[in-house]
Amino acid sequence: MAHWPLACASPAAYSAGVSAQVSAGVSHRSRSVQNALQLLHALTARDLKLRYQGSIFGWAWSLLRPLALGGILSFALGSVLGTGIGAVFLLCGLFPWFWFQSSVQGSSTTFVGNGGLLKKVRFPRHVLPASVVLGNTLQFLLALPILFAFVIGAGFEPSWTWIPGLPLMFTVQLALVMGLSLFVASVTVFFRDLEHLLDVGLTLVFYATPILYDLDRIPGRYEWVGWVNPLAPVMEGWRSVILDGNLPGAHLLVAVGFAAVSLVIGWLTFRRLEDLFADVI
Repeated sequence: MAHWPLACASPAAYSAGVSAQVSAGVSHRSRSVQNALQLLHALTARDLKLRYQGSIFGWAWSLLRPLALGGILSFALGSVLGTGIGAVFLLCGLFPWFWFQSSVQGSSTTFVGNGGLLKKVRFPRHVLPASVVLGNTLQFLLALPILFAFVIGAGFEPSWTWIPGLPLMFTVQLALVMGLSLFVASVTVFFRDLEHLLDVGLTLVFYATPILYDLDRIPGRYEWVGWVNPLAPVMEGWRSVILDGNLPGAHLLVAVGFAAVSLVIGWLTFRRLEDLFADVI
């Protein structure tokens, strides 16, 4: 309802008053968004500096895990067991996997670990897990040229489908990661064992995700595992674009659905619980 003086004004004055109120509201929201982005940048920079403080090679260490694991698994699966699975096939799954794992696991304690800050300062709290996700996302983007070098070195040619396909898969996985990170960070405040359950759960998800094998190789009676695992269509999408030069098909629709549900549930859970964080921590 309009204020009385404004409601009694002439149409021209009333219109001008409404415009002023709308402009003030837009300006306030714009400043809030700008402040949130500045805080996100500061927290992300802080986390990355602390993570590699005193390290000679810095972020290059983030390449070691997927490259080392890819080399070992390629030897075990390809050379010893004779499955024909090569290092490039594995790396196309391992790089996105470590982005996912590091983000979700790292964000789980962001609210718990910043209890003092939550009690003393009022700020957009979702920035805390978002900063962890952003930091790991930047590392993933920096690692992509290394992955492409291995792919091209193995004889695969770049395809035009990389132009629309790679940003598409990146966006879908980012939405999935952000939603799960918000959910996990919020629930961990009230259920601290979730941090430890994640260690076990992520290990199970790793082997249930088509990283070490192709989704088509899952026996028929276990096909449901690929359809209930939100990462399965994502991994298939990355390989379809990078190795096959194809845009993701039906699996992309499933991945988009999982990502949308993840974002909605993560955001609603966070919004419902955030006012209780300071009382529980």
